[in-house]
Amino acid sequence: MTTDTPRPVLNDRYEITSRLGRGGMADVFLATDLLLNRPVAIKALFPEFATDPNFVERFRREAQSAANLNHPNIVSVYDWGTYHNTYYMAMEYVEGRTLADMLRAKGHLSAKQAAEVASEVAAALAFAHRNGVVHRDIKPANILIGNGGQVKVADFGIARAMNAPVEAGLTQDGAVMGTATYFSPEQAQGAQPDPRSDLYSLGVVMYEMIAGAPPFSGANPVSVAYKQVHDTPRPLNQIVADIPKSYEAIVARLLAKNPDVRYASAEALRDDLARFRRGEPVQALATARANAGVSTSANATATVPLQRSDAAAGASARYAPTAAMARPDTRVMAPTEAPMAPRRGGGSGIYGFLALLALLALGVGGVFLYQALSRKTEPKNFPLISVIGQPVTDAVAALKKAGLTPNPITEAKTVAGKPAAAVTRTDPAPGTVVTRNQTIDVYFNPTLQKVKVPDVRGKSLNDAQAALLKAGLTAKPRAEAEASTKIGNGKVTRTDPKAGTTVDQGTPIQLFVATTQTVVIPDVSRRPQADAVAILQGDPLRLVVGVQQATSATIASGSVIATKPAAGAVVPQGSKVIIVVSTGKPDVPLPRLIGMTQAQAEATLTQLGLTMRVHFTNVPASDPDIGKVIDQNPAQGATVPPGSEVAVTIARAVNAPPPTSPPPGT
Repeated sequence: MTTDTPRPVLNDRYEITSRLGRGGMADVFLATDLLLNRPVAIKALFPEFATDPNFVERFRREAQSAANLNHPNIVSVYDWGTYHNTYYMAMEYVEGRTLADMLRAKGHLSAKQAAEVASEVAAALAFAHRNGVVHRDIKPANILIGNGGQVKVADFGIARAMNAPVEAGLTQDGAVMGTATYFSPEQAQGAQPDPRSDLYSLGVVMYEMIAGAPPFSGANPVSVAYKQVHDTPRPLNQIVADIPKSYEAIVARLLAKNPDVRYASAEALRDDLARFRRGEPVQALATARANAGVSTSANATATVPLQRSDAAAGASARYAPTAAMARPDTRVMAPTEAPMAPRRGGGSGIYGFLALLALLALGVGGVFLYQALSRKTEPKNFPLISVIGQPVTDAVAALKKAGLTPNPITEAKTVAGKPAAAVTRTDPAPGTVVTRNQTIDVYFNPTLQKVKVPDVRGKSLNDAQAALLKAGLTAKPRAEAEASTKIGNGKVTRTDPKAGTTVDQGTPIQLFVATTQTVVIPDVSRRPQADAVAILQGDPLRLVVGVQQATSATIASGSVIATKPAAGAVVPQGSKVIIVVSTGKPDVPLPRLIGMTQAQAEATLTQLGLTMRVHFTNVPASDPDIGKVIDQNPAQGATVPPGSEVAVTIARAVNAPPPTSPPPGT
């Protein structure tokens, strides 16, 4: 299959019907799954990339990342493989268009529409983050809007497991993955993936849905990345006069340069969006006021100061070659009661002058970079590389390789957000010009103490969270509901890890809370296993799904036969439900063939859906079993899969020619 002339059938299963579009490294086709008789989207890697192991690995990783995420707001991946040296992926077909197409057609959305889209995207991100996956490329082109209004997130091609090591050959330490217009300031630094980076990208999308354009643009990705790190977006109320203050506050919090200022999780963002849609006060507005320390006067405007991390300082040094360009007082503006006053013409000259300085500095920095790369000898003075977030052993090795003398120092207290034995800061800071062989103090988190998870069963959610904190642990932001006949409604039923387990100090613990809300089990029979699991685990059912396997003469392998309890049963929300998944047709028990003629044995096996292989053995002419089966393999009573071959031995007289096989039934 090629991108211009796709074959009509792929791997004898997918019949290509039309071409849907062209992506960054693959073509997308509409096809019919001939086995399950349903429409699918086929994503086929460009032939020029199929010979590059790095692209193939990214393509495989996208399939694996998405296939492990079964959620109503995430595009499902059903299958992946190769066909005539072309790598392909079979995905859920969403009939509709991307958010990017919608914005090109309409220009912008209303605040209510934008909040509804963002809420669904936040639900998808929350599920992915709970499963340890950061998307890293949230943008309008990866958000699909179905004709029925459903919102789904696609393209996990550069998704990455949280705290995962850098993949060999795919990215390098400090490499930037994503789309410059939408990635976060920390992504511009090549920092470790963080769920809050996805929230920043979603904030850019929310800004664009209202303003009709993203907050930052430039002539090239480097200039856009520079603005992501240093610049403050133009307030939305200067673009759309009647923008609700609550919506603008949510966007402002998402676009904070410092990840600690953003929402702690996608669930927290979704909760605030729900308040906005209900017309209730949002936490973003209250947080902005509290951080700014302002009154609630009608014309007040809150500012959220940026607490710049060492990593951010390193990025500043990379993107700003001269000290004059550093802006340690960068702030993110968030509205309170009234829109911000429009900018006056008097400030435009200052901004133009600063922009000119920035361009000149970038040009000078480019010259210095070219000269540094052109030298064959190592420079004596150079900017300090960033090793923040790396294991201290790796950081020491990297600094030694750079020609420096590292001095590891244990932090007096554990620094939040960094794992044990990870570098928290360096002195001097990353980006500072240092001299070869200079001593660099490398501060790292101490090894965490081991603590036991306390038993909080039967406690209220607040009491359980307090008990975890007292033990040196934290509770995950959202408790999971589950049915319980022994624990009262709203009380904690269990923890994950379970009580008594020894874990690192500060480990987030998942709490489960009893619920009595009831739901009706839907009919998911004949659906693929992944689809059934997504329906049963998703809202509003939130059922715990177990899987059993059974044979079926009528249900295709991999599809659901039935549920336990059956469809239509009323159960508490969060209950456990078993789906029985077909493994295909049952095995066939073999009858006794010995004593039958060859024709009788063949007819019997054909009726059972089996085939026969004949062997002959010579016997005396007086033997009464001439022409009959005298042995069979497998033996009588054994079970074999449908279509199996059974070997039989037929007796024949010595020197007699082998008999011809009459048709079955003769």
